[in-house]
Amino acid sequence: MAVALRMLSRCAVSEAELLRRLSEKGFNRPDSEAAVSRLRELGLADDRKLCEGLVRVYRESRRYGRAKILMALRRRLVPPDIIEDVVRGMSGGDEEILAASAALSKKFREGIPPGREGTAKAFRFLASRGFSIETCRRALGKRSDETEQTEGDA
Repeated sequence: MAVALRMLSRCAVSEAELLRRLSEKGFNRPDSEAAVSRLRELGLADDRKLCEGLVRVYRESRRYGRAKILMALRRRLVPPDIIEDVVRGMSGGDEEILAASAALSKKFREGIPPGREGTAKAFRFLASRGFSIETCRRALGKRSDETEQTEGDA
């Protein structure tokens, strides 16, 4: 249990990651499961809270889209049912477009380069961040509408 506590003190990990790491350190499965179970009882290992926190970080700080968030959570060995519940709760259509627009604003501070090349570059950037094709289109359309309004005001 002490080893598992040290692992948790360094960084937040899922229960499955704890089990895997304990196994890699040579602990047998029943002892590892007992330690993880005790940590769960104490509220120190909670996959749902971990998943909610990771979704918030991935969305707000790293500005990832739904697909990239799902992939990152699966890599962290969070149970699929928890992933679906948490991601479903954060998947409002407007919220996804706002996240994509924020990612564009951060990446292209001076504005999206003009022409097809610039638009293609911005589209590839959003797609690589895990945003759907439709979200990429809508976010790019929203940015171009904002740019036209700003230029029209000047």
